[in-house]
Amino acid sequence: MTVDAMKLVVTVPAPLHKRLQQAAETRGETLSALVRQALAEYLARAESETDDAQFASAVLSRIAEGAPTYTHEAVWEELSRREAAGELPD
Repeated sequence: MTVDAMKLVVTVPAPLHKRLQQAAETRGETLSALVRQALAEYLARAESETDDAQFASAVLSRIAEGAPTYTHEAVWEELSRREAAGELPD
C-alpha cells in the first residue's frame, strides 16, 4: 500500500524535542508518528474553531439584520411552558 507523503523539516527547541522523545518512548511510537498525530489534532481543533467563528459571525449578521433575540429568562419560560404542555420529547 502506498501512501502519499511529504517530508517536512521542523526546528524545535531542545527541551521540546526531549519531551517529544520521552513521549514517543513511553508510547512505543516513532517521533514522526507522534508529530503527525499532534499536528492532525491541532488542525482539527483549528478547523473547529474556524467553524465556530464563522457560525458566530453568521448569527451576529442575522441579529444586525433584525432577527429576533430572546433573553435567557424568556427561553426558559418557553421551555417550561412547552414541557408542561407535553410538547417536548422525552
